[in-house]
Amino acid sequence: MLFNARWKPERIFDVLVGAGFSVKTTIQDADSIRVTAKPIRTLSDTVGSNMRLLLVGLNPSFHAADAGYGFAGPGNRFWPAALEAQIVTKERDPVYALQTDRVGMTDLVKKPTSKASELTDMHFQVGLARISRMCRWLSPKVVCVLGITGWRAAVGDSKLSLGAQTIRLGARPVYVLPNPSGLNAHTNHGDLVKRFGDLLDSV
Repeated sequence: MLFNARWKPERIFDVLVGAGFSVKTTIQDADSIRVTAKPIRTLSDTVGSNMRLLLVGLNPSFHAADAGYGFAGPGNRFWPAALEAQIVTKERDPVYALQTDRVGMTDLVKKPTSKASELTDMHFQVGLARISRMCRWLSPKVVCVLGITGWRAAVGDSKLSLGAQTIRLGARPVYVLPNPSGLNAHTNHGDLVKRFGDLLDSV
């Protein structure tokens, strides 16, 4: 892939990773930047410049990567709860959510796994740096991370709680909600609907 030299290499990296590529090499000269990258089994970001809310999952499941949209597992509570709370107005359609509801979606880590516990703290920390740069660039009104365990690993603080955070991403306010995965026994549909409703009040 060839890019104009006016692009920043870091921005190119972030865009390609967000689009679902693994970046291998970057070579820059006076006029251009040549990047070697390959597509991986993951989800592409659905983000834009007019987001009222950016939802950040921990990482895609293999089921979601193959389905082409996040939170696709049969036991995942995200879409039913987000629909009932009116975070989104159409189920299982992240492009519609971005274009109509102004809700963007991305993941802290692009690598798909069966369980988030298969990831290391370093995975989350590298991903958090990318999300922070994205927030500086696109300026969503509010950022919501779905999963306290991954958030704690990303920022290196095991004592953080759910809800509003003192840490900001790209100067944007951050909320952390429970992971909606069906594997998370610490939440349920009703709890997520209420938390999404509280989040909307801030948006």
